[in-house]
Amino acid sequence: MKIHIDPVKIEQFESMREPLSLQAAIKESNRCLLCYDAPCSSGCPAGTDPAKFIRQIKFYNYKGAARTIRKNNILGSVCAFVCPVEKLCEKECSVKALEYPINISGLQRFASEYGQKFKIEPLEQSLKTKGKIAIIGGGPAGMGCASALAKMDYEVVIFEREDHAGGVPEWNIPEFRLPEDALAYDVNNLLSQGVEIKFKSAIEKNDAVTDLLKEGYNAVFISAGLNKAFELDMLNGFANVLDYISFLRKIKFDKGSINLKDKNVAVIGGGSVAIDSSVSAKAAGANKVYLISLEHLNELPADKEEIQLARLMNIIFKAGSQITGLSAKEKMITGLTGIEIDWIEPMKFIPQNARQIRGTEFSINVDLVVQAIGTKPGSEVTNFAKGLKTKGKGIIEVNETFETSIPGVFAGGDVVNGGATVVQAVGEGKKAAISIDNYLRKRSN
Repeated sequence: MKIHIDPVKIEQFESMREPLSLQAAIKESNRCLLCYDAPCSSGCPAGTDPAKFIRQIKFYNYKGAARTIRKNNILGSVCAFVCPVEKLCEKECSVKALEYPINISGLQRFASEYGQKFKIEPLEQSLKTKGKIAIIGGGPAGMGCASALAKMDYEVVIFEREDHAGGVPEWNIPEFRLPEDALAYDVNNLLSQGVEIKFKSAIEKNDAVTDLLKEGYNAVFISAGLNKAFELDMLNGFANVLDYISFLRKIKFDKGSINLKDKNVAVIGGGSVAIDSSVSAKAAGANKVYLISLEHLNELPADKEEIQLARLMNIIFKAGSQITGLSAKEKMITGLTGIEIDWIEPMKFIPQNARQIRGTEFSINVDLVVQAIGTKPGSEVTNFAKGLKTKGKGIIEVNETFETSIPGVFAGGDVVNGGATVVQAVGEGKKAAISIDNYLRKRSN
């Protein structure tokens, strides 16, 4: 099903989709086949259980649907906007055998907003009788773990480096994709469980995790995320080059600090954050926005809907291309040169595997370059505790229960999976909470 997206809303940095009306939600939920095995629910990494909340909407239990979403996924409101449903629950929808899948994200948004509007009762507070858990990072994985542990009656304290919780959804997802009040609603639900969030409390010093355990925390969950952007060496030192983290944050919270009116912007990368950066630049008034990626169009890691959104906003794709040089004046890049590429070895998307195609050289004039070629954990992660095992790029190693090489220390989310979806991070946080509970139960026996 094609979902209408309003480009005017994007340019105003407002939600680009209209919500489902009550009548539309009823009509959409009535398409559900009430599958016995509920493949849509099996396709949700966070266990949101769309089969249940769709059934509740179908039988007019709208508050019940809101409760189901909130109970199963502390970021249920956020996921209604940003979850790649076409790869998960909607991909598994049995209705696909007959026609287009059910609009699960639309129904999730309807139910979440219904619950918010009619003020369903707050979540039950933790009794805080089972022990004290420290969580490093208040992003999706940290929130998922905290909520699950609070339901088990643990005392949970989140140490968050910023002045707001939410991680990537808060700082890097543009408002046209995720309204601020959706995240605020989810954070307030978490706080209603009695979870404490210590803002401006970065955990950075050496052996900080060991210190937390010595201070009386029974276990630690690391969900520090990825906060160090990769950069191309040739672009270092220029004043008009930003990484996507800095760029999206400026666009979202300090638009006045960056003037893109009638400017040309080049975004390097082909994933979701590259699309977000490109569309944000265009919405902020850029004249031309170029998306330059090693991957060809059919290889882009961004979701199909994100690519369609970029096309709708007239982003210029320079796919299957590699930057080869630049022109500059007084530490300001004025142009980029590049060349089209093919792959030496199929399906190996790294610069070393690129074969340049002679005769396909190009050059573009630019006023700003945004690098969106990936991120890694900050350097502090490797210093969290002696003996904490990491692998390439500083990713923390965990076993199948999300326990690290240090007993009582667990990790999940992007700092473990290298960067995935919000819904996967929430799911990993929930699974880690179960493992933490099992660990502490065994230790007390």
